[in-house]
Amino acid sequence: MKRSNAKQNIPFLKFVKLIPIQLLLLLLSTSLFAQHGQEIEVEGYISEVGIDYLVVQDYSFIVDENTEIVDEDDIPLLFSSLSVGMLVEVEGYLNNDGSYIAHTIEVEDDSLGGDDFEITGFVEAIDSISFSINGFPFIVDANTVFETESGLSFSFSQIEVGMLLEVEAELLPGGELLALEVELEDDHNSGEEVELTARIDSITTNSIIIGNWEFFVNEQTEIKGDDDQILTLSDLAVNSLVEVEAFKQPDETFLAVKIEVEDDHENEIEFTAWIESIEGSSITLLGITFLTDSNTVFLNNNRMQVSIGALAVGMLVEVEGIKLNDGTYYAEEVKIEDFYSDEIEVEGIISELSNSYLIVNDIQFEVDSTTEILDDQDNVIPFSALTVGQLVEVEGIRTENGSILASKIEIENENDIEIFGKITAVNSDNLELNGLTIYVTENTIYLNQNNQPITFGDLSVNLLVEVDLTIGLNNVLTAEKVKIEDGPDFSKINGSIGAVSGIEIQVAQASYSISSETIILDKNFNKISISQLNTGEKVTVWAQSNGSNRSAFQVQSSIGGVTAVDDNAIVAANFELEQNYPNPFNPTTTISFTIFSDELVTLKVFNAIGQEVATLLNNKLGSGSYNVSFDAAGLSSGIYLYRLESGSQLQVKKMMLLK
Repeated sequence: MKRSNAKQNIPFLKFVKLIPIQLLLLLLSTSLFAQHGQEIEVEGYISEVGIDYLVVQDYSFIVDENTEIVDEDDIPLLFSSLSVGMLVEVEGYLNNDGSYIAHTIEVEDDSLGGDDFEITGFVEAIDSISFSINGFPFIVDANTVFETESGLSFSFSQIEVGMLLEVEAELLPGGELLALEVELEDDHNSGEEVELTARIDSITTNSIIIGNWEFFVNEQTEIKGDDDQILTLSDLAVNSLVEVEAFKQPDETFLAVKIEVEDDHENEIEFTAWIESIEGSSITLLGITFLTDSNTVFLNNNRMQVSIGALAVGMLVEVEGIKLNDGTYYAEEVKIEDFYSDEIEVEGIISELSNSYLIVNDIQFEVDSTTEILDDQDNVIPFSALTVGQLVEVEGIRTENGSILASKIEIENENDIEIFGKITAVNSDNLELNGLTIYVTENTIYLNQNNQPITFGDLSVNLLVEVDLTIGLNNVLTAEKVKIEDGPDFSKINGSIGAVSGIEIQVAQASYSISSETIILDKNFNKISISQLNTGEKVTVWAQSNGSNRSAFQVQSSIGGVTAVDDNAIVAANFELEQNYPNPFNPTTTISFTIFSDELVTLKVFNAIGQEVATLLNNKLGSGSYNVSFDAAGLSSGIYLYRLESGSQLQVKKMMLLK
């Protein structure tokens, strides 16, 4: 680039991500133009400790007499008590000479020691003093604690083969695993559940009948109208459209836990996406903020009830909710998805159509020649066959420019049925679960736990699956999609990395193979490489066992990178980054900076949760002043961090698009 004393203009293609208005107002209430040292917050393991410094996540922090060092209970600690391998959160600021000064170091609770780990999986064998999960034998003693997911006590004698357990264990000197705590994760007969939306065929004194299903009602069954008013069984009517959630009882009958009268899907919203922010009891996904309350049901990946405290920014969740009359959204159910996915799924009514996009639940999806469009019988149809008011399911992928491209659009049948249960038989053209025979066709889609395509041949008895199906002539059930949720060969392990390479990771003295399909995530659900994991680091491994062979299909670190920055203007030794102007802006702004020597300069944009979303500049520049034009025309409001690096120097600031 030509060097000049005048500021030079560098055009740049934009990217903006949605955030809630509450966060915008909060940030507006603080000074975006404060002239103090830039602050930084880093979480990670200490990799080096010197006389007056420590290194975390490749950031070196100077420690002086003003640095506050505490444990997680705010009890003061000495600098000499810190050591390599400790998990810490460091808050510091950038000094004028480019160094970082630590003003707070908090040693975090590393609840699992090096010899402790947790595993969640199915019991495969039991003897008089131990039980086994996926090849791991656990002995028990008088101090082992047994409890259910709801906190009730049970005993070792009640453990059965096939139970889903979460076990916290200690590795004894002799190599044995001692179970410290055992939690029963099973609920409703191993999760044999039915969730469907359909019209009532008939009503008895204690049940409703839909097709071949009879759903019994008792005093615990929650029955609601389309405005969430409380109803009784006598208020329901034949041919009413209802959503039913039920589970299979020991006597093989289905008990309805919830029956809700539907308003023909007009105000329903259902989609799977990443949490962008959590503010109090509200969560935001794809720019839509959902209110939650004590009636909202929060579920983990095993469909066990949890609280809103289990949610985290960046987490993938499935939300079922409604749009209220005042235009706000309310979440009825939020289910955590353990496994990373690049896709966004939305189900709802088409509210707007053009030649190149459609809008569903206030979310715009672009359409191009790669978009697959199907009717409710899985026949390919043209985009022009869609109409406003149709109920559709859309799968999409966020593109580099921030838009969402629809990869698949499918017209939904009014009779929407979802079944969760354990496969009891796999036949040539059908599978059996929950006492039902479900047929498959050449159009049936099969997915493994992390949403990768598999085949019908990969299904087997005892796998827990979620099946989307339709009711055809003579009440024949046909599967549209079968997704594996869990099974006897799957397990989830929390522990310390004993060793790691590009092809293998060792946790709890067991080795798991790593392949190109293995997903590696940091604490904040950002994709990273296996090379970024280190020995001693705490991780969660989702794995599949086949005899002595164990393969990892997802690994998540317990630490993230930089967790926060405070954008305050300072002058570094080799460059100066200015506040973008105007700020807030709509729709364009200019980022200006000055460098005082010839350097490789990078200027990058990060979203509100610290994910890199774009590179504005990556060039060697001569000394001088430069401008970068940032154009956000047509994009939604948002807060972004822009980071300038030159040599060993770094500065970060915020900018705001406010429409």
